[in-house]
Amino acid sequence: MRTSYDRKIRIRHARPGLRAAAVLVALTMASAASAQSEEPAPVLEEAEAPASEPEILVTGTRVSGFTAPTPVTAIGQEELESRAVRNLSDIMFDTPALKPAQNTGQSSQPIGASNFDLRGLGPNRTLVLLDGRRFPATDPTGGIDANVIPAALIKRLEIVTGGASAAYGSDAVSGVINVFLDDRFEGVKGSAQYSQSTYGDHYKPAASLAFGKAFGGFHLVAAGDYFRDSGELSQASRPWARGNYATLTNPGYPGTAGQTRLVIAPDARFSQMTLGGVTASNSIAPLRNLQFGPGGTVLPFARGSYVGGTFMSGGDGATLSATSNISPVIERATGFARLTYDASDTLSFYADALYSRADIYSDGTTATDNGTIVIQRDNAFLPTQIRDILTANAQTSFRIGRVGAEEGAFFNTVDNTVQRYGLGAKGTIGGGWRWDVSAQFSRVRYYREDGNNRDNNRFNLGVDSVINPATGQPICRALRNNPNPSAAQDPYGDIRSCVPINLFGAGSVSQAALDYIGGTAVLDSHQEQDVYAANVEGSPFATWAGDVSIAVGAEYRREKVVATNDERSKRSAWKTVNPQAFAGDLNVKEAYAELVVPLMRDSGFGQSLDVNLAGRITDYSTSGTVKTWKLGANYQPIDAIRLRATLSRDIRAANINELFSGQNQFINTITNPVTNVALSTLQLTGGNPGLRPEQSRAFTGGVVFQPGGIPGFRLSFDYFSFKIEDAIASLTGQQIVDGCLRLQQTDLCRAVTFDGNVITRVEATLINAAQSTAKGFDIEAAYGFALGGGRMSLRGLATHVSELTITSNGVTTDFAGTVGSTGTLGPAGGIPKWRGSLSADYAQDGFSLGALVRYVDGGKLNVTYVEGVDIADNDVPSRTYVDLNARVKLTKAIELYGTVDNVFNAAPPLTPNAVTAPSYASSVFYDRIGRTYAIGARFRF
Repeated sequence: MRTSYDRKIRIRHARPGLRAAAVLVALTMASAASAQSEEPAPVLEEAEAPASEPEILVTGTRVSGFTAPTPVTAIGQEELESRAVRNLSDIMFDTPALKPAQNTGQSSQPIGASNFDLRGLGPNRTLVLLDGRRFPATDPTGGIDANVIPAALIKRLEIVTGGASAAYGSDAVSGVINVFLDDRFEGVKGSAQYSQSTYGDHYKPAASLAFGKAFGGFHLVAAGDYFRDSGELSQASRPWARGNYATLTNPGYPGTAGQTRLVIAPDARFSQMTLGGVTASNSIAPLRNLQFGPGGTVLPFARGSYVGGTFMSGGDGATLSATSNISPVIERATGFARLTYDASDTLSFYADALYSRADIYSDGTTATDNGTIVIQRDNAFLPTQIRDILTANAQTSFRIGRVGAEEGAFFNTVDNTVQRYGLGAKGTIGGGWRWDVSAQFSRVRYYREDGNNRDNNRFNLGVDSVINPATGQPICRALRNNPNPSAAQDPYGDIRSCVPINLFGAGSVSQAALDYIGGTAVLDSHQEQDVYAANVEGSPFATWAGDVSIAVGAEYRREKVVATNDERSKRSAWKTVNPQAFAGDLNVKEAYAELVVPLMRDSGFGQSLDVNLAGRITDYSTSGTVKTWKLGANYQPIDAIRLRATLSRDIRAANINELFSGQNQFINTITNPVTNVALSTLQLTGGNPGLRPEQSRAFTGGVVFQPGGIPGFRLSFDYFSFKIEDAIASLTGQQIVDGCLRLQQTDLCRAVTFDGNVITRVEATLINAAQSTAKGFDIEAAYGFALGGGRMSLRGLATHVSELTITSNGVTTDFAGTVGSTGTLGPAGGIPKWRGSLSADYAQDGFSLGALVRYVDGGKLNVTYVEGVDIADNDVPSRTYVDLNARVKLTKAIELYGTVDNVFNAAPPLTPNAVTAPSYASSVFYDRIGRTYAIGARFRF
């Protein structure tokens, strides 16, 4: 039963090939420059500014005009247009340092949100700035949906891929994403675009319009973006997902030689659930393997192979695998305006506003009861044959399992409104000093409904129905025993309105019963963020090697979240998501100073040596004062080579949701690794007011090679290392159970509740895990040159992650090379060891062609599995994707363009997850959409 909510929409990516060594060689030859010879090239790092621009294009630091020792990757407007990027989330698949992220909707996390996540260390450790100012959280979890930022005016992105808290502020543990808008745009420009997959679905229309005009000292820029993604809510729409694969427990383990604990098998079906009901597997012998057909007829139930507590392969059980989501439905409109007033050459004022509204829809699974429904012998609808068996065996009750198909799939809808208003002034004063002050006010409303939900209490009351002797008709036992309950006895009207529920046979539940048990869980969150900041930058004096530059500043930030919920969620009455109300506020006071000291210029020891120092003091109202610092250096011994290194101490304190959110509950499949039984289990998630701030030690070091003998060529290599103490981690229920029972992490056992050997509840609340680390290196290369009357531009990016660990209770687990979604204990799951992209663009006389090759390494499905013991094959193969693009100018003002993503329609590798509707491809790294075509037009006057 689907809601009347009809706003729908969609997302992107697949193909094998290229091993890591080949990719590395190819990417080392790569790069970027402009697509047209008369336009400047997209920059990898720092670049000289046009004469009219007072700042350099890429800084990676608060000090203007300085080549930062921290690696910075830049993506320019030309590159965004050539790839037909309509959402910033698209670049996550093309930029190896970023981990792709989007929640499809089958959990209580924000639906459809795409969060920037550098190094796979978690989105909350990546600071997002818009025009150098902190961007507010767009949902109550503290996440920032990258797609809220309007694409129409984006001038460039700077990605600082190293610890940067001292320079930029708290939360910049793994780096910074700084998005710059074109606030001096002149004229009118717009675009219209349409795309769809090769399967005739996943439609994505989009349009944008921007206007800019200077008048009387003022400059006005305004833009609007519209985007719609039709989504794809059934993996059965893809041929690769039609085998109903799932990870099953193996009942033959460990008693049978050569058998593994788990088996990935096709035709996965529920072992004790059907659409009409089936007797529980632990029933007395005469009741085993019986199911209920049309009208409650009793039929035999055929079991398949690998029969476990939840799944089996083959047999008569129901399956929901086809309904596993690929991408949610999204519709978003965003507007931005900025008015600048240049009072003089040295003073300007500005005010800007951003408004974004997103409507998002996704569906989940149908309600399931895995052999847990208790049926009494005097049940009003019980078939006589079953009642006779119970009587003959002196049994008063038994249990059945059932898929509540009549109830329809759970669905989730979100209305997300983001408003950000800013004003400020900036200017210069004597001696070349620059200053700026700003105030920013953000208001966010996040309204979520989880519909087709089931009230557990009402369901149990309705199922326990008997025959009313006075009428001969079914009646709820509670209502028969207490026909006139008072409001005190029945405060929610559950008994007084009770409707008997017939569970025997598919389609047997009446509409009156569905109306009685069904409803909607609601979360209504209002968020506020106010930020006040001031910065001053200049050169107070010079050394023998040049001017010393300094930047100092301060920031005050206030945040508040008030989230309310519906009455039934307050008492955790719903079958699936029960959002919990919470409220909290905090304030943060920060002050920083950054210093660049030149120590050498054109000496016998080299051409230049600069030292970069930064320090920041941050005071959190919730956890006290912390200090961060950075020490960096740039050394250029010769023209062609520059060496750089940075050592920093970075911090992140828990956000309001992590501290104060209430206990939310949901049902998921948990496998007990001791008994090897998988059962649907209650899991709780929530905040922890006792969380301590995270502290990170980060190091980056590398070399930039720019040989004079090869004009237009540039290559960089950078090593990175992060070590996070007291890392705030949200572990899944399976992670906690595995940590407790398999890895002997005894501190996690407190979160697991047992009834004998059966796990009945897991509390997956946030904790300060002991330690998390990430290590690896980046390679980035660019080469632009004239060719055949045009210009060829090459660009390559590659990231190798050698280590991504978490240490808890003395046990260290490394998730580098883990690409599956199950069993990971890492701070944000696993990550492939290698990812890379290589682009080639050729432009000539208003026409351009481009190609992008993206490589995603394979790895382990689950790093905690022992191959041959836990699973037969723990390896996941790699994929290589090829994307093409073309553009042609019809006139000086009008351009047509087209793209084809995943040209060879490569299917994702098998990475099943352990949920009620198992996904064939649960990994976020591989394309699940398939070949996608896009066409569009742009104009600019």
